[in-house]
This record gives sequence, structure tokens and C-alpha cells, in this order.
Amino acid sequence: MAAPTERKAPLIAYTLFSQAAIGAFWTVAVPYLTAVPNLGVIPNRLFALPFLAAVLAALGLGAAVSLLHLGKPSHAPTAVANIRSSWLSREVFFEVAFIALVLALGVLRWRGQEARSAFRPLVVAAAVASLLFLLSMTRLYMLRTVPAWRGLHTPVSFLASAALLGPLAVLAGRRILFDFPGTVDAFSDGAELAALGAILVAILAALVLTPRAGLLGGTSPTLRDLPVGRIYPVLVFRLLYLGAAMLFIFLFHGSRSTGYALLALIAAVVAEVLGRYLFYALYARAGV
Repeated sequence: MAAPTERKAPLIAYTLFSQAAIGAFWTVAVPYLTAVPNLGVIPNRLFALPFLAAVLAALGLGAAVSLLHLGKPSHAPTAVANIRSSWLSREVFFEVAFIALVLALGVLRWRGQEARSAFRPLVVAAAVASLLFLLSMTRLYMLRTVPAWRGLHTPVSFLASAALLGPLAVLAGRRILFDFPGTVDAFSDGAELAALGAILVAILAALVLTPRAGLLGGTSPTLRDLPVGRIYPVLVFRLLYLGAAMLFIFLFHGSRSTGYALLALIAAVVAEVLGRYLFYALYARAGV
């Protein structure tokens, strides 16, 4: 595995598209499954067709662009052949399961059967599949031979990306993704809190856990392709964009303007692209 050149761009896109889809689904599934009081909407209407289509589109785009990383995309189906011992196989399996379950929810919604008893179990199954998908994606990268990926930096970064991009995507597109008023405060407040919490976690992780640059990042990796002096500019710009996303979230809270939600999403996307670039740039095998 090489350092992040153009060949790593598909993996950056794949992981962020997938994590955004997972985070968006959680943003809707949590209030639906926990029956948050005073939400102001009928729970089943949270899973509107445009929202489910957007989740499927993000997952599909991520899966499609990930094929660009493969030397022979035609061999992709074999990736699931070793599910008992391979985290890659588990990742593909749970990704396909998540897609299939979201598609099943979409079919029920399209037929007007969202009130059927099968709908809630499907939401639970999709939430579990998405969680296992994210877990498998995380464990795939926590290689013993790659010190920069082996520690807490990897799971914290992947979870924060899902918890940041998903809620902000929901807020930015809420007027077209759902069939309830876009001004429902309780729903928007929950998404805002999730995104703000993710930003705080991301900032803390960047300052503390970033290999070679964070307080607890260590110094063991041999970074042939990204000298330590080049880590700091990327890290600083990432923190600035995270700060901008936080500012736009506060402005959105005060105005409920979709424009501020969109600006928050754009700033967060730039910040996460920088973070994921840095993640792949820190690749170095121990002893090599």
C-alpha cells in the first residue's frame, strides 16, 4: 500500500461517502427508535423516500468510486469470500446488507406500508448493519504493521466523520429530504447537537491523537512521504474548517437558514477530506 497519491482519492471518497450515509441514517433512526417526545412529526415520516434515496445514493457512489482503487474491478465480488477471518469481507458483507435493508425500507415507504409491523424491525436491522459496517471498516485499517493506524486515532476519526457529516447533510437537505416542515426544532436541535459533539471530538482527536503531531501521537512511524513538518499545515487548516463548521451551526440555530446549514456541511466536508488525506498520508509500515 502506497502513500496517498491520486490512487488514494477513491478511498478517501469511499470512506467519507459511506460514513456520511451511516451518520445520516443514525440521525433519523435514533429519534425514530427512541420515540423522542415532542419531535413534532409522525415517526414513520422521518423515513421519507427522498431521504432513503439519498442514503442509497451516497452508499452507491462510495461503492462505485471504491472500485477505481482496485486493479481489477471485476474481482470485487470475491472480496466477500472470506467473511470468517477477513475484515475486508465483513466490510463488504455488512455494506451490502445495509444497502439491501435501506432499499427494503424504501420499497415499503413507496408502497405506503411504513406503518406495517415489519418497518420498525427493518430500521433496527439496518441500524445494526450500518454499525457493523462502520466497525468492519475501522478494524480493516487497524493493522499491527501500521503504527499510525493501530491506535485510537482510527476509530475516533471514523466515528467522528459519521457523526459530523451525517447530521449536517440531514440539516442541509431537510427541506427536500423529508415530507414534514423543515422548521421542526426538536429534530433539528438533535442533529445540531450530534454535529457539534462530533466537531469537539474531532478537534480533540486532532490535537491529541494525530500520529507524530498530537500530544499522544507517538513518534514511531517512518513517514517517507509526509515529513512531520508537512503534517502541521494540513492539521491547522483542518482545525480552521472544523471551527468554521461550528460557527455556521450556531448561525443556523439562530436563524434556521438552510444556507448556514449548507455552509456548515461544506466546511465539514473540507475538514474531513483534509483529515482523511492526512490519515492515508501517515501510512508507513513498521520496520520498512
